[in-house]
Amino acid sequence: MGKSGIVYLALVPSPTPETSLVGKVAAIIGKDTYGARLLLAGKIPRIVAYYDSKQMAESVAQKLRDLGLLPILCTNSDLCRSSEGFIAHTLEVGQRYVLFYDRGGRKRKMKPADGFLIIKGRKETYVVKEKTETTKKFSLSRTVLMGGIPMWRTEKKQVKEQSSTSGYFARLYTPESSEPAVEIFHTQMDYSFLKGEMASSSLANFNIVVTKLQQAFPKAIFDDNLMRVSVRQPYAPSDVDDAEINCKLLYLQYRALKV
Repeated sequence: MGKSGIVYLALVPSPTPETSLVGKVAAIIGKDTYGARLLLAGKIPRIVAYYDSKQMAESVAQKLRDLGLLPILCTNSDLCRSSEGFIAHTLEVGQRYVLFYDRGGRKRKMKPADGFLIIKGRKETYVVKEKTETTKKFSLSRTVLMGGIPMWRTEKKQVKEQSSTSGYFARLYTPESSEPAVEIFHTQMDYSFLKGEMASSSLANFNIVVTKLQQAFPKAIFDDNLMRVSVRQPYAPSDVDDAEINCKLLYLQYRALKV
């Protein structure tokens, strides 16, 4: 079966699982006790296994449900679907609505009841740059030719250097889709609409905007765990960004808890 048929099984975290529970989970998913405990810990759902058929995945999921845990099943296509969210450039907060405008002037209107989940997070972007490094090395042959006067030779080589930058985002979801209805990136917003509330840094302004979203959608679940932790999903597709997968798993977690 190709990748399109793979079904991933994730578990909603259990902060303080009993030792007996960890042992049972380990036996079900084929991990050692230590590994199972790590997968159960934390604040973000973790992908614990994947299967070639939905039937097999559902069978394992049912065993975990019988233990009182909350498993999440998602297909490879679910995780690999790229987000095409509406990227807000500015917004207008009314009494019973929020108008989001993208950079091209398109708008999206959302009412307080439309908001189901707000995720606030941090994403690390890694850039690899090449630079020329120059070093000097002692040259024995030249030194001999110069009658013992120490001589040096210059060597140049290309080396790769990796640097990272932190970007902050907020995503607003409706109950109908695991794709965000609106996305906000802290470096892509025009914060002039804040007027007198506008701060001196984009990050401070970003935080103000997120607070306004919480106020405008008071019934929406708010999750900022991705601001504090960077969770890698070792069993997820390697070509999908971890932040993207974590957001989808958080959405599926809260949808499952609402059922």
